[in-house]
Amino acid sequence: MQMKSTSCSTSARTLTGCRPHAFQNPRTSRRPLACFARTQPKISDHSSHKTTDSTKEHEAASTWISRAGAGLLGFAHAAAVCASLNLAGPLVPPAEAVLVSPNAQIARTVDAALRRSIPAFNPDLAQVQKKLENTAYMLRIPQRKPWGSMAADVDAALQLASDEGRPKLLAGLQPSQMAQGAELADNLFAKLKQLELAVRTQQPDLAGLRVSEALKRVADLELLQAPGLPFSIPRDYSNLPRLVGRAVVELEVERGDASLAFVDNVNGGLSKRGTVRITLDGYSAPITAGNFLANVQDGLYNDRAVSASYTSVIVAGELKSPRPPVPLEILPLGQFDPVYRVPLDVQNGELPVLPLSITGAVSMTHVPGTESYASGDEWFVYKFDKQQAGLAGLAFDEGTFGVFGYVTEGMDVMSKLQSGDVIVKAKVISGAEKLVRPAPPVQG
Repeated sequence: MQMKSTSCSTSARTLTGCRPHAFQNPRTSRRPLACFARTQPKISDHSSHKTTDSTKEHEAASTWISRAGAGLLGFAHAAAVCASLNLAGPLVPPAEAVLVSPNAQIARTVDAALRRSIPAFNPDLAQVQKKLENTAYMLRIPQRKPWGSMAADVDAALQLASDEGRPKLLAGLQPSQMAQGAELADNLFAKLKQLELAVRTQQPDLAGLRVSEALKRVADLELLQAPGLPFSIPRDYSNLPRLVGRAVVELEVERGDASLAFVDNVNGGLSKRGTVRITLDGYSAPITAGNFLANVQDGLYNDRAVSASYTSVIVAGELKSPRPPVPLEILPLGQFDPVYRVPLDVQNGELPVLPLSITGAVSMTHVPGTESYASGDEWFVYKFDKQQAGLAGLAFDEGTFGVFGYVTEGMDVMSKLQSGDVIVKAKVISGAEKLVRPAPPVQG
């Protein structure tokens, strides 16, 4: 799928071409992964069935089963209904219901995606993160939750974050960072103790909140320990701007008709202006994020109108003198460095560290005629809709766009933007010192 050419009208713009609502017409050549079944945890045991002579119950179950469809998911649901209706054994043989869910490898939230992109070098801190993510996953089980397993994971994380394990947890920090690291470690331990209480008292909502807070402290510690990029930029792209870490950009947006559409969180009431913050991730997409940050520093997006649709908010680039394109850049899960100019084969299991299938994903549009290069100045914010996702819960265009950041504050403002609204000013809030802008080659 391609981005629009610069000759397209503003009303017809989409992030992948001049045809409207491109995401509602997925390509048949790239379909999402199918759902897969997990054998653990077990929801119910149907090793035995009681008999009944109720004809109505048999008819109701038969109708339900016919609608459930073939396959493992339909069979598991049918077995559960049979047990609940006390149907005779011959209708459905003994079976175990299994938890069927979308692909669990890929991050489903902004916090999870950004956390997993950090190059974690501390094995003890990585183990704390693993235990907490296991707990977060088990909290999503809809039936009886394995509180005992969660308690064991939390206890293991507490041991690693205790006073005895503190030296290993802070290993790798520079002397100037030790005070900040110790404060973060104290905060992490306090959050883990709160999580321990929520798990022991079996409060799922409170436990979910506490595990999220603890994971944020883990991410802060990992960012403090991360020395920079764990890989080298390919020589072919060494002359391009690159971001060797994280940066935050703030957008001040205004309603085109000057109406009061945004909530003023500082002074209260409504305002014609709103604020959006985007976190740029150089750990996964150093070239794309660096190019975007350089554009912001150059004032390219000041007084720039946006084009909004149901699926995205697009910000056009420079029409008179567009910036040079950048290579498509995606870091696959399980890999140490990004792949360039090649979309991921999502159908066969390749998944990105920074997914498009999260509301607020930020990416450059495609250059017309190719998926190997992205625009050097035109970008979009994707408004992911689970209702239009595939069976694996992924966007149909997952793996074809290189995500380089996410909206981390003000997504409510971004969602209200309409075509004709304006980015009044874009500025760098933090991370400017991590942008490397190579000197242009000397003309001989």
